[in-house]
Formats: sequence, C-alpha cells, structure tokens
Amino acid sequence: MNLQKVSVFLLTLIALGLIALALDFAQPVLMPLVIAMLFAFVLGPAVEFFNKRRVPRPISIGGIIIVIIGFFFLIGLFFYTSFQSFVRVFPRYLNQFQELFAELSSGLTERLELPTGLLENIDWSSMVRGYLLSVSGTFVEFLSGLFIVTIFLIFLLLERPFLHQKLEAAFEAATSSKIGQIIEHVNCQIGRYLTIKLLISVVTGVVIWLTLVIIGLDFPIVWGFAGFLFNFVPSVGSTVHFFLVSAMGFVQFYPSSPGKIAAVALAMFSIQTIIGSILDPRLQGHRLDLSPFLVLFSLIVWGWLWGVVGMLLATPIMVAVKIVCENIPALNSVGVLMGKGFGRSKG
Repeated sequence: MNLQKVSVFLLTLIALGLIALALDFAQPVLMPLVIAMLFAFVLGPAVEFFNKRRVPRPISIGGIIIVIIGFFFLIGLFFYTSFQSFVRVFPRYLNQFQELFAELSSGLTERLELPTGLLENIDWSSMVRGYLLSVSGTFVEFLSGLFIVTIFLIFLLLERPFLHQKLEAAFEAATSSKIGQIIEHVNCQIGRYLTIKLLISVVTGVVIWLTLVIIGLDFPIVWGFAGFLFNFVPSVGSTVHFFLVSAMGFVQFYPSSPGKIAAVALAMFSIQTIIGSILDPRLQGHRLDLSPFLVLFSLIVWGWLWGVVGMLLATPIMVAVKIVCENIPALNSVGVLMGKGFGRSKG
C-alpha cells in the first residue's frame, strides 16, 4: 500500500513537471490563447447584447475587435511617448537617487560596521537600464503577439453560440444538459469576475493618476497605468506598487518637500486600502478569494513560465480554475481548498 502511494506521488510529480515543460515550450501559442479566452469571457456578454438587438454576430464582433485594437494602439503610443520622456530625465533622477543612496549607505556602513565601499560600489545605472530594457522588451513582445490573440478571440466568439449544439450531438440529452449548465455557470461567474476586476482596475488607475497629478509627482499617467496592471495581482501587486510610487516620491521630493513625500505614501496607501480592501470585496464577494499562499505560489510559477505577462495572468487563471472546480461536484473540494479561510460546509 505504501509503495502504491509513493508511486502515485512520484507519477504526480512527473506529470506536473511534464505539464510545466509543455507550458514553457508552447508559450508562443498557449499564452495568446489564454489571453484570448479571458477576453472572450469578458466580451461574450457584449456580443450577445448586440445580437439580441438584431446586430449580426460578425458585425458586432468586428466592431468590438476594432475598439480593442484601437485601445491597445493608444496604450502602445502612450508607452512609447512615456518611455521617451523618462529616458530624457533619467540621468537627473539617477543622480538624485545615487546622492540619496550615498547618504543612507554611509550611515549604514558606520552603524553596521560594514566594509567601506560595499554599498557605494553598486552600479545602479546598469541595473536600472537593464530592468527598463527587460520591461520594455516584454511589453513590445506582448503588443506584437496581439495579432495571434485577435485571431483566437474572433474564432472563440464566433463559435460560442454553437457549443450547446455540439454538446447535444456528442452526448445524451440528460448528460448534455448537465454539462451545458455547468459551462453556463462557469462562463457567467468567470465573466462577472473579470468584468468587475477590469472596472475596478480602471477606477484604481484613474484615481491614482488624478491624485498624483494634484500632488505633482512626475509621470502620473505611468503610475496610474501601473496601478491598473498591478491591481490584477491581489495583495502583492498593490504592495509592490505602493513601494515603487513611494520610492519615486522620495527621490523626487527629498529633501525639499517632505510633506509631498508623506502625501504620496499616504495617498497610495489610502487608495489601495479603500479600493482593494473595501470596494473590491464588496463587489466581488469573498467566495472567489484565493488563498494568499496560492496567490504567491501561482505568481512565482506563472512568472517563471511566462514572465511578466504570466504574473499578470496568474490570478485570473487561478480564479478561473477555482470557479471550474466549484461547479464540478467531483472537484468541489479542490475549489474549497484553493480558497481563503474556511469553505462553505456541504449541505
């Protein structure tokens, strides 16, 4: 019996390793497919809305696709202009940061009795440039992959209404009806989660942008867009964004405006607390909350497999998996284990 358990455990590990290798190897195809599927969950109801008003499905899909392409074109244009502006002022900010770091490191070196020059010899210029090139390269790669995403999305939206017909042809009436109900529940719940999350993220980004404009922090629209993206990563994303914006405020306003440094940190903390801890749970409900450990683990795994885009997709993917598990009786216990706190008792 023990030997059988060990064999099952080892086979499970091997299977997980093979799945990870397959996901990594097939990234150029699978990542656009996953993105297209998430878009399909959000845009499917919009297509049905126009379809009920006698707008032909191909026309409604074409119109929605044009709007999405225009949206991403504007994002690409914004990213390009913002990156150019940042490159122009980068030397000034780097000098300010190095002077500030030199003050802090000298104090730490004396207090902790560290070897002289240990902290001062860090090449921040190369580190920051390398990071910026990596992020910009990932973003450009993502935009270039949107063509494949668009093709997948068009076919997913076109084939959506024929799913029930395929189920009826493939299974008996009772089985096809049950499978159809499960798929319908999964579609509705995932679509609702992603739509609300998208709207909350937009609100977060806009509020951050306007707040930083009022305070006077440089590149407020960049930090607003970053807040929009980081909002898809529960807890971890808001924490990282808070420290990044606060660090930017410290570098820009130190030592002339300590009040603005405090204002930036307080504003970011307040926005993330109100939207992330109050508004989001009220709109989404606590049923879709993921275990914090699972969130962190999925970030590491998907980030390792698919990079920055994988980290942004990690939470939506895991929420989708949780919803699927909760709607399949045999996997309901897995969905409960993926949640935060105690699951609902089975009645």
